[in-house]
Amino acid sequence: MLVSLSCRSQKPKARYTDYDHGNYFFWNNKLDSAFLMFSRYVNNPDDTLKKGSAYKYMGEIQWNIGDLYGAQENLTSAIDVLDPANEKHHEELGYTYNILGNVSLDLKLYDEAIDFYNKAIVFAKETDYSLDIVNGKAIVFQKTGNYEDAIALYDSMLSFKPDNQRLVARMTDNRARTKWLQNPGYGALPEFRTALNIRAGAQDHAGVVTSYAHLSDYYAKLKPDSALWYAQKMFEKAKAIQSAEDMLEAIDKIIRLNNSAAEKEQWYEAYITLNDSVQYSRDTTRNRFALIRYGVEKSKADNLTLRFEIEKRKVDYLELQRDHTRQRLLLYGFIVLAVVIISGLIAWYRKRRKRMKQEAENAIREARLKTSQKVHDVVANGLYGIMNELEHSNTIEREPLIDKIDRLYEKSRNISYEDASSANSLDYDNTIAHLVSSFANERTKVIIVGDQQKFWSNITGPQKHELYLVLNEIMINMQKHSHAKNVVIQFKQEHHKGFISYKDDGTGFPSDLKFGNGLNNTVSRIKSLNGDINFEKSESGGISIAISFPLQSE
Repeated sequence: MLVSLSCRSQKPKARYTDYDHGNYFFWNNKLDSAFLMFSRYVNNPDDTLKKGSAYKYMGEIQWNIGDLYGAQENLTSAIDVLDPANEKHHEELGYTYNILGNVSLDLKLYDEAIDFYNKAIVFAKETDYSLDIVNGKAIVFQKTGNYEDAIALYDSMLSFKPDNQRLVARMTDNRARTKWLQNPGYGALPEFRTALNIRAGAQDHAGVVTSYAHLSDYYAKLKPDSALWYAQKMFEKAKAIQSAEDMLEAIDKIIRLNNSAAEKEQWYEAYITLNDSVQYSRDTTRNRFALIRYGVEKSKADNLTLRFEIEKRKVDYLELQRDHTRQRLLLYGFIVLAVVIISGLIAWYRKRRKRMKQEAENAIREARLKTSQKVHDVVANGLYGIMNELEHSNTIEREPLIDKIDRLYEKSRNISYEDASSANSLDYDNTIAHLVSSFANERTKVIIVGDQQKFWSNITGPQKHELYLVLNEIMINMQKHSHAKNVVIQFKQEHHKGFISYKDDGTGFPSDLKFGNGLNNTVSRIKSLNGDINFEKSESGGISIAISFPLQSE
């Protein structure tokens, strides 16, 4: 009995790695903790397969929360780690390529999506998972209007008669929708209802929401009342499973199908509130995951630095001992010098403070009137610029980012002082070009038209300052709200007047547009130049802004 207890007490405890913890948190839907554990593991892996799998999980988490570019980065890292020549890695490669295909589909990069799905099929082992990949490929064909190939894929998949009823329902529903999109007169109703019944029986709640959406679209022209009923059923089901994206889609259908102006207004307000909440949640989650990655990377760098310092201290220990006395004397000298300097600064500061007190009281009254506008221009727009860089940059360099934040801090601290001197530079055309081009990315193309150097050479410093802030505000509003693919900005001068024209092909202004602080400040700045600014709808359906102002002599 004693021997048995002794052996049991010496039995080693199971050691779980960060990968094991991440896997546990992932399948228990604790995504923040899972992302942290996987981020730690990839920096100190003990197995290449698990490292690739950790990157895949991180990418899948980011895809689920809408961080598509972050998902691409981690999924691509998984592909780089996994070995196609190792058969044990094939299953993870299939999963990773399939998720990359889904991300590309969401980004509307259809050719890339097809390529990723084709690669995923090569490594997929299970029949049901292979059919799921082919279903994604068929959706790409449907999205691009290639209905014949999409229908052929669905027919081929259904011929396998898979056991997974959720997959059968999805393929049946998608096939019927594709044939209906190809021919609006096609009687897709029996197939839609069959898919709905299968999903309801299999407790596939997300699939039931999709079926309601497709039935609402099907009845939109045939029986608007039925379409509205299915849209309301879609909203109720989406709300029950807490799917915000599906709730937004359902509200949009209800608004379009409802004939009551009062109900439309109520649903519209609900849509705005929910959409703002979803966007805020996405931004918060993205930032949280970015901070997790940053913290893990910083911890790794700090550990390396600490190891280096320890080794260095071992080597220099004897020399440091010999210099200890001299360093102490120097330290005492520095302390005495610091006390003298600080005492002098305190005396000077008190004298200066007494002299400036009266001047500050007068300046504060005027500064308060400008504070709101300066906070918006300096802090809000500065922060948005940094957020824009973080969102669209594939890699983040720490030192340039810290420099930008430091400059923003300095500007914020001096926010009560108006300074337009920086606008007097001779190459102001480069300054404006840099400003405008900083908003260009893989989704948005920005084009500048006109002789900028000639244009800005006839503009005064104060005018440059105000126009810089106006252009910055317009570009920020474009990126935040218009989702434009093409932006054109033209500069010209005629009859002693300056003209700036802005056009994009985005979503345009909503019908009930209310100007916020940014646009109100933009209008007031142009008015301060004795100019005019007009907001209209462009030929492409986006926004057209025309600015004119009289030229002034220096």
